[in-house]
Amino acid sequence: MPYVKCKAIHTGMKQRIQYILNPEKTEGMFFCNSLNCFTNAEDAYLNMKYIYENYTHHKYEESLPKLGKARVKMLHYVQSFSPDDNVTPELAHRMALSLVRKAFGDNCQVVVATHTDKAHIHSHILLNVYGIDGQKFNSNKKTLSEVREHSDRVCLAFGIQPIMNNRHLGLTYREWDARRKGTSWKEQIRREIDTLVLSSKSFDELAATLEEKGYTIKYGAHTAIRAPGQQRFTRLSTIGDEYTIDSINSRILWKDDLGNASREDAYNKGQVLTICFAGIITQLAKRIVDGKKPELKRDEKLPYLPNNDRDVFQIGAQLALINRMNIHSIGELEAISEETDDKIIKLTEEFNAHNARHSELDKLMQQIELYDDLSGRDKLSLSEKMRLQIIKQTLSRHGIRDKSDIDRLAAENRELAEKTSALKAELEGCDNLKKAYQEIRDTYNDISKGDYISKLIERNRAQESLASQGQDSQKQSSSTTSYDKKKPKL
Repeated sequence: MPYVKCKAIHTGMKQRIQYILNPEKTEGMFFCNSLNCFTNAEDAYLNMKYIYENYTHHKYEESLPKLGKARVKMLHYVQSFSPDDNVTPELAHRMALSLVRKAFGDNCQVVVATHTDKAHIHSHILLNVYGIDGQKFNSNKKTLSEVREHSDRVCLAFGIQPIMNNRHLGLTYREWDARRKGTSWKEQIRREIDTLVLSSKSFDELAATLEEKGYTIKYGAHTAIRAPGQQRFTRLSTIGDEYTIDSINSRILWKDDLGNASREDAYNKGQVLTICFAGIITQLAKRIVDGKKPELKRDEKLPYLPNNDRDVFQIGAQLALINRMNIHSIGELEAISEETDDKIIKLTEEFNAHNARHSELDKLMQQIELYDDLSGRDKLSLSEKMRLQIIKQTLSRHGIRDKSDIDRLAAENRELAEKTSALKAELEGCDNLKKAYQEIRDTYNDISKGDYISKLIERNRAQESLASQGQDSQKQSSSTTSYDKKKPKL
């Protein structure tokens, strides 16, 4: 359940801006944005100072009065989410930006930062009490109530219920029951993609198979999918981090076809891990042939054979990775996993540093374009004049005076874009490897304890039990319906 609180700021504005724009709290400034000012702390402070002093003719850092009330310079809103809301940082940041637009309009001067360093995701919104058009924003019970109402409406639009006691108001029973049982459209799409990832060589091939099954895919800035019978499209990005086109391609890249995992080669090498995994593949194949294993295909169009079984395929892919990386034992696996952890930490630090600078240059280039546009107009509104003055002030502070400076920034920005893109790809590869190592370790633990086959059998029994219950329920429903039809009308 989201909650919004507000505090009036009279002094220490620069420290407040520096606090919310802390790279360590915002994943390297990734979840930071601003409107009508720059996003770095120093520029944001100077931009807000300029607007406040221009409209009030009072000093931004004036001393607090000994008697009476101090002037409010800034309003600090915090939009918090419970861990139970299961809100991602990306979604929380988008909702905070939407809240700002809805509650304060396009002329407000504001910095927004979403913090991810606590168990509960929360967004800080620092609002200058004066907008660039001179409009003053007051803080009182009424305005706070209005902001909270805007917050609730924004959250509802993004599928987050702003309701106390988890009462699920606003949802139909069918929607609520689908979420509870995990049978929602999103869950159906997830399961379909998870299955096809194992047998597809690219996203395009996976998408083609989905379309053959009746799914519709809409490409664009936000690729979306619609399942057979579903009324509205669902964006891939809202299904989960592992279901974007980039993530799906990455998942496909790191799985290997079962044919690449040679069982004979495994036995010839005589390595503990390879023999262990090859042995369980042989057992599973035998159970399939004997009809003792639940049918779980990785490709519905192919016959149910050992090389078309999802469990065999997954373990085969793990064995292929073991052979490729030449891992001899679980101890070596743990060591390689720790090395991957260290590499992920270093890559993350490097990516965050490059990305922060890239974001800063991106915003500067955008402001240069806006400056060119505004300075070329014959007439400017009050808001546009203020925007122009803020841009002039900031560009001058960054030493941008002529076209050569702009060209230098553009070249640096292009170079940073290439570096951040390469680092991101390398980081995703390391993350996928880390997950693969964890899956190998978990599989090995199950095999070594003798639990792997028994878990498959137990899963099969559970599936049969659910299917049986479903059939009984349908029979009972049919019987009840038949009886109701025979009842006389009163």
